[in-house]
Amino acid sequence: MIANISPWNAVRRTLSLALAALIWGGSVATAQTPVTLNFVDADIDVVAKAVGELTGKTFVLDPRVKGKINIQSAKGVSPGLAYPTFLSALRMAGFAAVEAGGIVRVVPEVDAKTLPTPVGSGAGGAITTKVIPLANQSASQVINALRPLVAAANALVVYPPGNAIIITDYADNIRRVEAVIARLDTPSVAAPEIIALNHANAIDVAATINRVFNDTGAGAGIESRDRMQVTADTRSNSVIVRSEDANRLSRIKAFVQDLDRPTAAPGNIRIVYLKHADATQVAQTLRRVLGADGGNAPNSAPPMSGSGGSAASSALSSLLPGAGTAGGAAAGGNSALANAAAALGGASSSAVNSGLPPPSQSSQTAFSAGGATVYADAAINALVISAPTPVYNNLRAVIEQLDVRRAQVFIEALIAEVQADKAAEFGIQWQALDGLNKSSTQGFGGTNFGGTGTNILGISANPTSAGRGLNLGLIRGAFTFKGVEIANLGLLARALQNDTTANILSMPTLLALDNEEAKFSGGQTVPVLTGQYANSTGSNNSVTPFATFERKDVGLILKVRPMITEGGAIRLQLYQEVSSVADAGSTAAQSGLSSFNKRVLESTVLADDGQIVVLGGLLQEGFTNGQDKVPVLGDAPFFGNFFRYDTRKRTKTNLMIFLRPTVLRDARQTGAISDERYRVLGLDQQAVSPEIRAMLPEMSNPVLPLGPPKPAPVPSQPTK
Repeated sequence: MIANISPWNAVRRTLSLALAALIWGGSVATAQTPVTLNFVDADIDVVAKAVGELTGKTFVLDPRVKGKINIQSAKGVSPGLAYPTFLSALRMAGFAAVEAGGIVRVVPEVDAKTLPTPVGSGAGGAITTKVIPLANQSASQVINALRPLVAAANALVVYPPGNAIIITDYADNIRRVEAVIARLDTPSVAAPEIIALNHANAIDVAATINRVFNDTGAGAGIESRDRMQVTADTRSNSVIVRSEDANRLSRIKAFVQDLDRPTAAPGNIRIVYLKHADATQVAQTLRRVLGADGGNAPNSAPPMSGSGGSAASSALSSLLPGAGTAGGAAAGGNSALANAAAALGGASSSAVNSGLPPPSQSSQTAFSAGGATVYADAAINALVISAPTPVYNNLRAVIEQLDVRRAQVFIEALIAEVQADKAAEFGIQWQALDGLNKSSTQGFGGTNFGGTGTNILGISANPTSAGRGLNLGLIRGAFTFKGVEIANLGLLARALQNDTTANILSMPTLLALDNEEAKFSGGQTVPVLTGQYANSTGSNNSVTPFATFERKDVGLILKVRPMITEGGAIRLQLYQEVSSVADAGSTAAQSGLSSFNKRVLESTVLADDGQIVVLGGLLQEGFTNGQDKVPVLGDAPFFGNFFRYDTRKRTKTNLMIFLRPTVLRDARQTGAISDERYRVLGLDQQAVSPEIRAMLPEMSNPVLPLGPPKPAPVPSQPTK
């Protein structure tokens, strides 16, 4: 029995048969004697040695290759099958063979892909690397279908530049993967088809198809076969349809042909609802493009027929094909409308038959020109157009390009003003006033510097008028001089240091439409006295004072007009003003005699999306050094301080303005910024909530609701 054959006996039997085949045939290549392979619980290294003797291959086994394998054949097999059979047994045991340069390396399967595997085809059970290029389909999409066919330990990657798939696996599995790729890499059936229209407008038909087949839109969860793309080509008045489903494509083509019929309503009156643009502005643009009323006055129109037409007639004839013949296409109709249209500048009879109310000559929202009558209805933001089909198709194409969502610009301004003022005073004054209180001839003298609150004579007359700072003096009684009692202040020493710092930060933000001016103003309105007089009236000559004031805005003013260029940059025309009342607490300011600090920046800058730019700054720094002294004595070392009064003052103002514009092209970007500002404001409101007091009633703090509204809870079902 085969089960009774020991591994070593099986090896010897195999070698004996191989040697007999060599002797019989003369060489291994010509040996055709079948070989019976029977290895029961044989060590891998023993079987590798036997297969190597039989095939002439050199095997190198990794030290981690340990274990036993079983190979049993009921009858003899060709010697050429011994090597593939051995590779299959290794694969079942979790090992792989990598053949390169005549040497077969046997390693664990997880490490096989790191070895220099041969590129191309190889033995079925050997690890091989192959590059499979794709001609029609995307390799990134095909690889998703191939991953279940390849073990996780083996490599399967995409090379996007060459649209190729690189795979490292067993050669027989690679051949299977190649067969699958050959079936998948076929030309796509989703070629776009162009459907020309003769009567209907391509934009209207494309919108109708998208509304009817909206369940097959290119959504994230829709499969590629169910996706459909429909767009309109205004130049050729055609609809371009693309779908991978041939049946759906044929149904759409039939649907388009059914829609492409002449309109049943007389006069070709159509209503175009605008999505983003303003109907009145679009009507004014069409008025200027068509040359109606010269683009300015509503009561005149250029000639539209004859060889002596103006340049506007030539432009109109190129813009509206068939406009020259549309006038005679419809004869007869509403004579009142014909007279009104003729008064507006030669409207064709096709527009007359429309039955539209005659546009007012003073209205800028209605006009007739070139065989078309256009009326803007601001209430529903729509255009009512009466025109022949060729004229309407051209107008519809222009309206479609004008009716686009305009981008917005979110402007964040940062105005930082930092002030640092320092002042210092030091001086010593003395007086000898004893002789003033005597009738005999006496002398007096001393030094006095500074003004009110700092002069020694002023403080002697009124000690309470001493200025701020340190005041040290020596008083020896008092005396009366000309009826006024004066303190006998013989010595006064003053010292004062004043440091003033201010940090003012303003962060106004604006959301402006592209190429539209926006303004931000924050501050207060200050009354400024402009005139006053006293009026004497009545029999008793009573005086009635009268004063006039002018209100002046003081604070922060920011005006900006952003314009997004074609390259993505933002051109900003801005006006920045920062003003304040100088010495707001003074008596003159309270009486209306105020002076103002005003800083204005007016410029045009160019910035990228999200870039912080510095618009300008004002750096003002001043230094004042004042000295009152007695000549010669005030310059003496040390003792000169008794004859000198020093004042020093340094002022420094630094004003910088920064700006960061951000382009918001869709509702998602706008909502993200709005939600963030909404959340920050809500958190700030919660931070100022009043604390709970036992003796005070609880009062709620008005705050913004944070987040979307929560759904109502579902009532639970009662249990039986």
